[in-house]
Amino acid sequence: MKKLALIALSLSSFMASATTLHVSPEFKIGPYAGSGISGAGLQLGVTDVLGLDALYVSYSHTEAEILLDEDKLTTYRLGGQYQLVDKPMKMALQLEAGMVQYEGHREYVWSDQSKSAEGKGASISGAWVIFVNDNVGFRVGADINYIDQKNTLFGTNWSAMFSSGVVLHF
Repeated sequence: MKKLALIALSLSSFMASATTLHVSPEFKIGPYAGSGISGAGLQLGVTDVLGLDALYVSYSHTEAEILLDEDKLTTYRLGGQYQLVDKPMKMALQLEAGMVQYEGHREYVWSDQSKSAEGKGASISGAWVIFVNDNVGFRVGADINYIDQKNTLFGTNWSAMFSSGVVLHF
């Protein structure tokens, strides 16, 4: 959380030249098929800065269970929103890059043993945004995380999640 606060403070210098605030809550689905809504996140930043429609920091936390595994993924990313089309509807592309922290725990059946794992890795995200007016938009996207498999309980280095949210400029 301290990392997110530092990034937010560094963006505050752009606030003087920015016209509005960018806020976007989201919910996440994944990282397993059938895990349902398993997480939430928030984008917070400013608009009309550095040639972008928005520049923001992004935080998300996801907790999912499958069989006997419990996994937690927390992401910290820096992102930008670039407006692609203005007419007939405003449409934009969001791209983010940053880091992911992983914590996992596995209980074994008929045993008192358990296994835990922790790791860090890279995280990227992309989303498509369609605005219904100048201040409200809806977005859908995907997150891809890379964590070395020896530091996770996943069967692969990669994890993916779908996300959807509302974009507010005010």
